[in-house]
Amino acid sequence: MKKPKSLNKNYMRSICQLEGWDWKGETITVEDDGMTAYRCYKLTQKPIKDLSPADIYFLITQECGLPYLVPMALDLLQNDFYAEMEDFKGDLVLALLQISDDNKYDYWPSHPVEKARFCEMYKSNQQNMEEALGYFGDIIKIIRRRFDKFCDPSNTK
Repeated sequence: MKKPKSLNKNYMRSICQLEGWDWKGETITVEDDGMTAYRCYKLTQKPIKDLSPADIYFLITQECGLPYLVPMALDLLQNDFYAEMEDFKGDLVLALLQISDDNKYDYWPSHPVEKARFCEMYKSNQQNMEEALGYFGDIIKIIRRRFDKFCDPSNTK
């Protein structure tokens, strides 16, 4: 995977290192904390360069490391906008659209360049959505509705 220019100096570090998270000897286990917490714990300790597309997707769904992972996600979508990362075709697009407005990073409001890029990518790929997603009619409706709001906040549909 090509690393975004913005990540050059951080690409070898983990999200824990970049965010200053210190587990102070605490160990997260599947038995005590559940699979989601365990997977998040393990992935945030890996260098960003070692994260797979599925890892990036998962961490974005957990709203972890957004300033580092969203640019990578947009790069992943550049060649195949509706690619399947883990669950279904278009899952990464939907995960990016579901980043909450009140997350700790205030991500989309504080990253207008990335937001504009994402909207532009959608506009460029909008015509082939039905072909790309095929039988995922409900996903198509959800993506269209969310992009309408995302790219034009005055749209309240």
